Amino acid sequence: MLVLKQIFDLYIKSSLHVAFAIFSFVKVVELSLNISSNVFLEVAIFSGSVLGYTVLKYYEFWNSTKFSLNKNSSVLGITIVAFLTFVFCFFQLKISFQLAFLQVFFLVLLYPFLRRFWFLKTGIVSFCVTYVVCYIPTLDTKMLFFFDTILQVKLFFLICALLIPFEIYDSKHDAITLQTIPQKFGVKKTKYLGYLFLICFCILSLLLQYEILDIVIAIVIGLFIRFSSTKNTKYYTSFWVESIPILWWLILVLF
Repeated sequence: MLVLKQIFDLYIKSSLHVAFAIFSFVKVVELSLNISSNVFLEVAIFSGSVLGYTVLKYYEFWNSTKFSLNKNSSVLGITIVAFLTFVFCFFQLKISFQLAFLQVFFLVLLYPFLRRFWFLKTGIVSFCVTYVVCYIPTLDTKMLFFFDTILQVKLFFLICALLIPFEIYDSKHDAITLQTIPQKFGVKKTKYLGYLFLICFCILSLLLQYEILDIVIAIVIGLFIRFSSTKNTKYYTSFWVESIPILWWLILVLF
């Protein structure tokens, strides 16, 4: 059991789970719009998610004197493999895809500085994820601008809502100077904001193409927001909340 727990913790710590969640969003977009998959693009998104999220999550820790190579060799090894995989896939893609990834990379570089502004933190993360899972995969499609834009805005609101449990949980660890949404407005009002994001998502779902599954996913996220608190375990957000996109994809595939 101890070995299984160590493997599971490594799976979470190395950002593999969040990468699967982002990959699942890509598959949801592909299935929803009936567009063909691009293996190199999907692998680039998956490996890039592992790389980007791990670097952002552990950047300050890796720069500190507390960092131990022996204790973190597994995470570091997975990150290096993700980097090499991303570079290989990146050069197999068209120029349009490469330029889009570079734009996201630029925002990721700015994130450590911009996250100090409470009103930008959630917005930047949601924008980057939406850009990667919805805008980039549709670069080669001939979608109508209206449907393309509505889908992106719709997913943006959903991802904003998904981040609310993380904001609430992290508020007890974040420096008070960051003035994150829960620190500034309190947990209760932060939950109301999450519900507002979900309402916007549902309204846009009606405009684009009504799917009962969209409402179901919104309800599931709403329940996770409802039971979010600073006392939740790290697995509540880092595993269960991040599993929602995976659940969404699996339901679409099955039904």
